[in-house]
Amino acid sequence: KGFSRTAGTDSDGYYVLDSLRPAQYDLTIEATGFHTFVQKAVTLLTDQTLTLNVSMQVGTVTATVSVLAGTNQVDTATPTLKQVIELSRIAELPSNGRNVAELTLSVPGSIGFTNATNPTSTTAGGALQGATKTFPGAVAIAVNGSRQNQISYQLDGGNYVDEYTNVNQPFPMPDALQEFSVQTSNYSAEYGQNAGAVVNIITKSGTNKLHGSAFEFVRTPALNARRWDQPTKDEIHRNQFGGTIGGPIRHDRTFFFAAYQGTVFHNVLPTTSQPVPNAAQRASATDPAVIKLLSFIPVGDASGRASFARPDLQNFQELTARVDHAFSKTTLMAVRYFYDRFTRNAVFDPNNILTYSDGSTIRSQNLLVHVTYIFRPTLINDLRFSFAPETAQRGPAANAISVQDLGVNIPFQPRPKAIQQIRVNGGFSFGDNPTASFGRKNFTISDDVSWLVAKHDLHLGGVIERSGIDLDNQFFQPAEFSFPSITAFLAGQLGDFSGNPAFRQGAGEFKNNRNTFAGLYTQDNYHIKRHLMLNFGLRWEPALPWKEIKGRVEQFRLAGLIAGTRSMQFPNAPPGVYFPGDAGVPKDGVRSSLNNFAPRVGFAYDVFGDSRTSLRGGFGVFYDTRIPGIINNRFVDVTPFSPQLLLLSAATGPEGKPGTFSDPFCTLAATQAARSCAAAANLFPAPFPPPSTTTFAPNLLVVSWDPNNKYQAATLYNWSLAIERQLPSNVLVRAAYVGSHGRHIKETIAFNVSPVGGGTPRLNAIAGPNVFGTTNNGPTQGLQDINSSYHSLQLSLERRMTHGVTVLANYTWSKSIDDLPPGGGVNDIGADSVSARPWDDPLRHQFDRGPSDFDRKHNFVASFIWQLPRLSKSKILARSILGNWQLGGIVSARTGRPLTVVSGTNRPATGIGQDRAKLVGAALGPGSCAVAGITTRPCKDWLNPLAFTQADLNTFGNVGKGSIRFPGFYAWDASLSKTFTIKEQLKLQLRGEFFNIFNRVNFLSDDGTVGPASNFAKVSSTSSFGAITTATDPRIGQLALKVIF
Repeated sequence: KGFSRTAGTDSDGYYVLDSLRPAQYDLTIEATGFHTFVQKAVTLLTDQTLTLNVSMQVGTVTATVSVLAGTNQVDTATPTLKQVIELSRIAELPSNGRNVAELTLSVPGSIGFTNATNPTSTTAGGALQGATKTFPGAVAIAVNGSRQNQISYQLDGGNYVDEYTNVNQPFPMPDALQEFSVQTSNYSAEYGQNAGAVVNIITKSGTNKLHGSAFEFVRTPALNARRWDQPTKDEIHRNQFGGTIGGPIRHDRTFFFAAYQGTVFHNVLPTTSQPVPNAAQRASATDPAVIKLLSFIPVGDASGRASFARPDLQNFQELTARVDHAFSKTTLMAVRYFYDRFTRNAVFDPNNILTYSDGSTIRSQNLLVHVTYIFRPTLINDLRFSFAPETAQRGPAANAISVQDLGVNIPFQPRPKAIQQIRVNGGFSFGDNPTASFGRKNFTISDDVSWLVAKHDLHLGGVIERSGIDLDNQFFQPAEFSFPSITAFLAGQLGDFSGNPAFRQGAGEFKNNRNTFAGLYTQDNYHIKRHLMLNFGLRWEPALPWKEIKGRVEQFRLAGLIAGTRSMQFPNAPPGVYFPGDAGVPKDGVRSSLNNFAPRVGFAYDVFGDSRTSLRGGFGVFYDTRIPGIINNRFVDVTPFSPQLLLLSAATGPEGKPGTFSDPFCTLAATQAARSCAAAANLFPAPFPPPSTTTFAPNLLVVSWDPNNKYQAATLYNWSLAIERQLPSNVLVRAAYVGSHGRHIKETIAFNVSPVGGGTPRLNAIAGPNVFGTTNNGPTQGLQDINSSYHSLQLSLERRMTHGVTVLANYTWSKSIDDLPPGGGVNDIGADSVSARPWDDPLRHQFDRGPSDFDRKHNFVASFIWQLPRLSKSKILARSILGNWQLGGIVSARTGRPLTVVSGTNRPATGIGQDRAKLVGAALGPGSCAVAGITTRPCKDWLNPLAFTQADLNTFGNVGKGSIRFPGFYAWDASLSKTFTIKEQLKLQLRGEFFNIFNRVNFLSDDGTVGPASNFAKVSSTSSFGAITTATDPRIGQLALKVIF
């Protein structure tokens, strides 16, 4: 661009140029009595420490020695293991939906979660929290044993983490990116807040030449294969279009870059059918609200089913803008703004209410200001400020109705009108998530100083972040209704089944969390000898409690329950449940942990002194202090802050017996006489703040943090040892051992379990019957008591673009083990729900030690780009047709994740449920889906149905945690492009990209529940035990046209 940097050497010729932006540079070295040395086109990648050893020739400064050879890529300065995904891979590798985030899966030690990365997948819709909370296209990856929400994402060095879920915000489109790096092990003390990898994304800048592009990518069903279990192809139509432009504003001083991409996605979700009342049954309907509802439900066919397909329309609008300016040779500034907006249309069809679906709008923004000041060549300061607001909103269609429009006598319904859930056992169901807004924002200021003192390359600085999470969720406000049969539905008779209450209404779910994340660090890269670098770092990261600014916090103390003491704030709360304002209860519910000191040590040894072979290793402590906003998702679903009314069929139900669909609160005399029910008290809308006289239901939900300990951030101890070698033809190979040990990983447990064989739960035995309800496993409590271990061999081969070929191949052989009960959340996103399947006691973990849910023993990923011969010496016709073609591809293969077979019933009668099955034979059947190449239906006997039985009564099953493996995954994505040179500065490119080009069926990992063998033995559309019902996408194709100038 015209920017330059000058530095001097010490008496030994040692020099350092810090804080350089990733780019291509010319290196010039001058010394009195020597020829001037010039090395052209030195490529510096993101987060790269590049060593250039130069031999000066005696002579005059006016004479120049020029070198054009490529530089060695071996790291001889740091212990950090990292992978840079450079511009050519970002721009030329096939990318479904142009989602660059998926390339993070090509890094050694990383494991992805199938179907959680496809931005247009009908089963994913965004990682972990769906397209109503998390921006579609977010990836969920675990790196070197860390959890999938422990990755630190940065955009141009500024925070880029979704504050609600701790996954990434949307990556800018490929044409807007320069490159990105993924640091996976033993990185500098400069980085923190997350215990896993660090992903640093760099956007493009303008140059002294005007340049740009325009493009459109098209996906149509004509290019695709049908799904293995569907008779026809999907109906997805996707158009992605846009362009870039960049150049100088003021030559050598000010540059601009801008990029835009729009995406329009049309789909018709696969046809489904549901049982509905036939014409004769409709005539027998007696409940007025049911009769009104039937006018919105289509009449079924001869089999009594209604078939329908739901339209799906999505839009994305993305903008990137950047300005770089040099005030002088010592003061540089960059300002970058990124905007991305996603919308998904809601569906309400008055002729078929079964298609009911909410819509959503998510808006993500990120502003960064980066100022670099060079005090002198050996002292440089980088100051960054970033602001990242993101808002996700969901809600019904504008013409949607509420149950009041059907004539249901219910005192309160929220606005806008919506239906949350109406379900009929053995029949139809419809509804969607309640209207909600999930707002988050992050302010970050960081300052980093690079100071070269003799042989010490010192780095010191700090960061402070302030984040906010504001949740406004009409959780159960519209109410949900259950009917035990179609016959009961026609009569309006509410009834609970399969754990669903007959009627439930809630006050909503509201949360206003504020978090402060701070960190200070110092790092010394000590060039102790000519060929040896020692690295010492120390980072301090306090774990500061979140602040729920409206006081929605509670605390459970076992000692208080035993003593029978009650809250002074809410005297009607059960003994042992306390709130801020009560003695000894912190206003935030937890206490800070200030002693989080994270040392980092390492070395890098240039084995032969030629920068072609290095031996590197290190050890570091990494804290996961970035608390995701979802961490208290269940902690606000509690009385008195989020009261709920449940009406159960049994006359002994704690809140009473339900009335009818038309009169669920049983307030009418006719309903009371017909249903033998009494009028239920209306709690809604619930007042806030709640009065101190609030009544607490017997089966209340109590969720609390351990009051006896400080909040302990998850801690990862990471170590590695690697050897690298530069081979001819610009090939770099690496072999590394990487290990880690995790402590204080979060889970949530149920305290109130019954002894084996049933009986009084432990807390009822302490405090008498019905304190928490004999069917209630609560209170539940968040603990930081899970441990993990990880060991791996990681092999890498990388060839930078040379003679038209570039290759990146990685293989990881690993084992990740933890003692989290299977089915529990593997991170904070899922860990606020009770771990579902401990072997016996939730407080005892020795029998739950086994493979982590994300463990994959073998993982191989390779990518390549091959520029075929240009035929520049051939005749023009042959050159035009056969020249300038390019092939690209990504090959992925990995073994399956662990499976723990459960019984589906509570055989030991502890009240936890989902206990382990009993293994009595060979687990896998003779036709296991794990056999490579199975692409047809049915795939029989994946599990052996005769090998599993229910455990004996009052005993635990014997199936070990993760003792069975799901089928593995294999896919090959490919691209083919042809470039036409219109004139020197204008090119036209045609592209074709195909994903899963060989159309292999990769079955997804569905857990099994023991059931009758007749429902098990084949892959089908049912949820039968042992049957894998879904698979990843079939072959998908997209075509593109690009103009580059």
